[in-house]
Amino acid sequence: MSSQRNQGGIVRIKELAMHVKHKVNLLGVVLEFSIPRKSQGTDYVCVLKIVDDSQQSPELLVNIFTSSIDQLPRVLSPRDLILLKNVMIKKHQAELSAVFYKDSSSFALFDGNSGSNLLPYQSSPQRFEITEAEERRINVLRQWCVGFEFSSGSNDYLLSLKDISEHRYFDLVCKVFHVSYDDSKGLWMLFVWDGTDVPPLSIPGKLEDEEHNPLPLHIESSPLDLETLRNFFPVGTVLRVSTDRSYENFGRYFTATGKWVRIRNMSCQVSSGMWHGLLQSSSKIRLFSDNDNVVWDYMRERISGGHGHMPIWTDPSSQFLTEVDWVNVASVTLMKIATQLQGNVRCCCIVRVVSIHPFQAEHYSSPNGSSEYTMKLTLEDPTARIHALLCGKEWVKFFGGSPPPDVLTKKIKMLLGMPEHEDGNDDMVRNPPWIKCFLHLKESDGGRNRVYYIRWTKLVTD
Repeated sequence: MSSQRNQGGIVRIKELAMHVKHKVNLLGVVLEFSIPRKSQGTDYVCVLKIVDDSQQSPELLVNIFTSSIDQLPRVLSPRDLILLKNVMIKKHQAELSAVFYKDSSSFALFDGNSGSNLLPYQSSPQRFEITEAEERRINVLRQWCVGFEFSSGSNDYLLSLKDISEHRYFDLVCKVFHVSYDDSKGLWMLFVWDGTDVPPLSIPGKLEDEEHNPLPLHIESSPLDLETLRNFFPVGTVLRVSTDRSYENFGRYFTATGKWVRIRNMSCQVSSGMWHGLLQSSSKIRLFSDNDNVVWDYMRERISGGHGHMPIWTDPSSQFLTEVDWVNVASVTLMKIATQLQGNVRCCCIVRVVSIHPFQAEHYSSPNGSSEYTMKLTLEDPTARIHALLCGKEWVKFFGGSPPPDVLTKKIKMLLGMPEHEDGNDDMVRNPPWIKCFLHLKESDGGRNRVYYIRWTKLVTD
């Protein structure tokens, strides 16, 4: 047909309606892709969405089937191009799509940057030759990409981390800081950030369980090393997102680590009072460059939001349950303390106390006096959970002396957000309030051993 002759055998997307039930050649900009996985049959599958200079909406869906997962395309960067040969055009209701067959179709992926060479960085195992006319068309599409602002996708299901809720499917624009395999869970896990803070959660369970089954400090089975954590931003929640079990080779084929993406069709659940993201088998990834407007919007929201290192769920003028000795010291996040501060330093934090051990007031009635008292508190803010110790004279300062057991019990319950009629042996839900406190970091063994102490802080219950 004339469109094929004019484009060197390539059909433009807006003309595909004339080619339903026929095989054609296509060249498009890849905006979105699914992670390679096993299909319901014996093949492997991934799904792309592409556009060209003739049509940007609706985006064309391309279903790619191969006999090996290594033969599926792996898009490396935003605006990369894919040349598809001998793909079938289908129509379902009013929607057009293309189907890539393993025995007759072929593809090649190209860097989308203008001025790049014309060698594909990945192609089908079948012999793939590019004509001069196809090379000209690649250069035309590359040049068009330079000045075009691509869609970030529909806003119908788009949420920020601050707006998530349990068992709701949504899209998330975020930066992928890290991907690793959790051996204990047998799942891949992404660590993603959008600059906002996840909503604070209630804490279920019995306080008496803290001795033998303490609240975990993180979703992953083993903590990440300090070098990896230092690559995370110190403000905003880094959400842990586990993959579906159908993604057995996820880490090998996921190409967006360190990039801004839109994850489509994910969900969240709550585990041990922490948010935990879940990728579905139908989830897809849309790549963004660091200069895309949507990325600047998310970065600007955190920078100009006025909260700094304070959780967005608190107000700078809030009355906390505590008072600190130095009132004009800016607060920092637990992630900042845990990853970026070194040596014996003191920091002001705004946190919630999600657990205390021992929690029984009777434990703090030693005949030898308060100098022997040691209380372990589990603290959290939107960025991290840590353990901190409250000891000796600082314990006395915090609780206003050595109160009798009934008074101390009341204060502990207030700190934990427990109903007054409950005790730690009951199944219950705790809703800890935000408090302001000073943490004193002490390091030993060359920084490998880090202990946090609560100091210079007093609980105010009146």
